[in-house]
Amino acid sequence: MHLSITYGFLGLLLLHALDRYTLQKLFTDYYSTLNPFFPLRNFFGALMLLGIGIAAYRRWSDRVMRLTTRGKDIYALVVLLTIGLSGFFLEATKIVSYERYQEMVRDYGSLAGEEETQALQVYWARDFGVVFPGPPLPADSAILHKGRELHVQNCAMCHSHPSSALVSYGLSIAIQPGALLLTQARADLILWYLHVLACFFGLALLPFTKFFHILTSPLVLLINGVMDRRQADPANIATVQAIELDACTHCATCTQHCSVLPIYRLIPNAAILPSEKLAAFRSIAQGRETDVQALARFQEGASICTGCYRGTIFCPVGIVAQDLWFCMREDLAHLGCPDLFVTTRDRFVGRFDWERTKPLIPLTHQGKAFKEVIGHSWQGSTFSSCYTCMTCSNVCPVVRNYPDPIPVLGLLPHQIMYSLNFGLQEKTLGARMVWDCLGCYQCQEGCPQGVRVADILFELKNTAFRQGRDSSPEHGLSGRSAV
Repeated sequence: MHLSITYGFLGLLLLHALDRYTLQKLFTDYYSTLNPFFPLRNFFGALMLLGIGIAAYRRWSDRVMRLTTRGKDIYALVVLLTIGLSGFFLEATKIVSYERYQEMVRDYGSLAGEEETQALQVYWARDFGVVFPGPPLPADSAILHKGRELHVQNCAMCHSHPSSALVSYGLSIAIQPGALLLTQARADLILWYLHVLACFFGLALLPFTKFFHILTSPLVLLINGVMDRRQADPANIATVQAIELDACTHCATCTQHCSVLPIYRLIPNAAILPSEKLAAFRSIAQGRETDVQALARFQEGASICTGCYRGTIFCPVGIVAQDLWFCMREDLAHLGCPDLFVTTRDRFVGRFDWERTKPLIPLTHQGKAFKEVIGHSWQGSTFSSCYTCMTCSNVCPVVRNYPDPIPVLGLLPHQIMYSLNFGLQEKTLGARMVWDCLGCYQCQEGCPQGVRVADILFELKNTAFRQGRDSSPEHGLSGRSAV
């Protein structure tokens, strides 16, 4: 799709729109109606229409990946479609127009008398498809032979047979029944204005549509080839990131390779997907999105990202996606929507009360008590096998990071397993150990009882997030209210 649209558009640009500066400079005997230039224009025009057709099919019929069609996407495709179709119909009306034929004969022909005029007209009516007013002239072999000779002498040097331009010639045959009406209505002039205005209209709004990446994508690739972001000035990095927002081709390759793509099946928030998240970030950076609900969706999408850099690795235009996500989190925090992990962690850590001087806040998910949820899976139920040998705490790098870890972490891994056995699930989430876990799995690999320690910590955090989603009108996504 992208190759068809890009190469089709560039071919028309070089061989048609800019032919005065390209083909005329290269070929002294260039005429747009000669082969191979005439069929080449048709080829590139058809190639562009093929890409537009594939784009429409992918968006409305074959949704193999998550694709969001925005107004700007439709606008860009409609403009290109208008340029392509108006160009083809313009050439078709020129082929059948007797007025165009008469202009050609008057300006470039050297015919002697009515007999030669009629002979050439008969030949062009039969072989070139021109539709003339009035009854058809007799077309015997002698007149056709004479018309062919006159064509070779007067027209062949700048007019190839239109059948080489398959699309335009096919359209000219289709419109022949109404050719006289189209000629009298000056349809060719109307189509010419439509074609030119569509080109200028599309060019004027190019920076505001997705097709601006025709210019910005090569620029990003060039910058990444010469720029070391680790040593670059922050202002230069910000400039490159602004260019990257317009360089995205919306191919959704990042989404296909995203590590958290399976989460979308459980949490149907489109902002989780990288290709959709980039559009969300663009709206935030441009100051167009201030709706609390929209920001809440963007917040969740930014928070779920694991920073695996797969989006950057597989991006065909070299966008450093993860750096954009980090900036998006900072912007959301300034807008009152801080990172979900941080807000959820602080919510539970802030009510940590091992002395039980405060009443417990029941932790539920979809009406089920937390202890039912944590024990529902096989991983979650393995805490009952723990006999507090402290192996998990001894091998934990987070624990070893502190000389006296308990005042900082609240509970150590073996104490968390012990608390779960006594039904103190709500208390365990108040321990920073749950939230500071690195997910290195050393505790789980070293456990002699096979307790899935790391998986249990993950399940505790997941249940805490579910409670936040279930307890607010917008599933607990908004950092301004629910979280």
